Amino acid sequence: MKTSQLVDHFFRTEYGKAVSHLTSKFGASNLELAEDSVQEALIKAMQTWPYSQIPDNPTGWILRVARNKMIDVLRRDQKTSHQEVPESAVEMKENLSFESINDDMVRMMFACCHPSLSQEYQIILTLKILGGLSIREISSSLLKKEETVAKAYTRAKKKFKQDEIKLHLPPAHEIEKRLEMVLKIIYLLFNEGYKSAEGDQLIRKELCDDAIRLNRVLLESEICNTPTTNSLMALMHFHASRFDARVDEHGDIITLEDQDRSKWDQNLISQGLIHLEHASDSPEVNEYILQAAISAVHCQAPTFEDTNWNEILRLYDLQLQLTPTPIVRLNRIIPMEKVHGPMLAYSEIEELEETNFFDEYYLFYAIKSQILQNMGEILEAKKALARAIDLTKNEREKVYLQNKLKSI
Repeated sequence: MKTSQLVDHFFRTEYGKAVSHLTSKFGASNLELAEDSVQEALIKAMQTWPYSQIPDNPTGWILRVARNKMIDVLRRDQKTSHQEVPESAVEMKENLSFESINDDMVRMMFACCHPSLSQEYQIILTLKILGGLSIREISSSLLKKEETVAKAYTRAKKKFKQDEIKLHLPPAHEIEKRLEMVLKIIYLLFNEGYKSAEGDQLIRKELCDDAIRLNRVLLESEICNTPTTNSLMALMHFHASRFDARVDEHGDIITLEDQDRSKWDQNLISQGLIHLEHASDSPEVNEYILQAAISAVHCQAPTFEDTNWNEILRLYDLQLQLTPTPIVRLNRIIPMEKVHGPMLAYSEIEELEETNFFDEYYLFYAIKSQILQNMGEILEAKKALARAIDLTKNEREKVYLQNKLKSI
């Protein structure tokens, strides 16, 4: 792996861990300094590693450089700000265990989900700091404009500092209140790894692995080991089981219909089924258990033709009752078309289009194109697909859609 690729890999995988750990040591008031210091450490790695031996412990190297930068800045400003450098920060160990890093990240997640912050601030702050996602990636995940997300991130950091939010796990009753948002953010992190919004890779496995690892930490806690947490774990396992079948040797997309199901990881599917069973012990229905049940139907179908679309549509109908959102309605269109045909599915497309919710969302137009094609409306299908291509930021998806347009 080239040094530039290694540094990019560490930015994607270690940025959130490093910022979380340093902020836990130096305090919430130094969040922005922690971000800047980690970024400078990564830049320094880019500048020095190509001309010297890569450290045996790259993560420890990045943490040490970032920590020293923070100490230098704080000591320089100490006379005017009267802010002392915490002793725990000076004595910080470089050889951190996965457990301690994960604990720092979980604490940081619950801190970022503090009730004094709006839900939008909670999500954006956590995705940026812990996930290392760009503003563009977050805006794509939330279907918001980049400028809106950038402004919200700046305001969220300011409020996080002003409110002096403590970076420790809250009391049990507060954990229960914040858990729903923490799980939502974990799933958003996983989704960005499962289907990257931009770049030349469809899948970023390291981001999915981080999401699963964080969820596992939650399951080890009696308070957080809930049906919802198990449901999300089941869902992520089902999705992760198909990684090796979703792209070919060149990284190009293979659709669900064309995937080699012998490449699906049966161990991950089995683990997913166990978590789904644990979640099903409770009569409580949550959004993840329905999504996990849908994924389970796909995973247990021996072929695409054997997929039980009636059951999938039934589950989507239940999900729509629980969370009647435009995204759920859009996801429901494919099984609706499989069961009831393209005419009824297209009427749903038209209703969604009138809301203007999906004006800048490529997947809406890709689905619209497929429905139109199945109706025999080839010219309109091409127009919709061209719109999807214009809106697509991920290069792999763009190539896939371009090839599809040529084949119509």
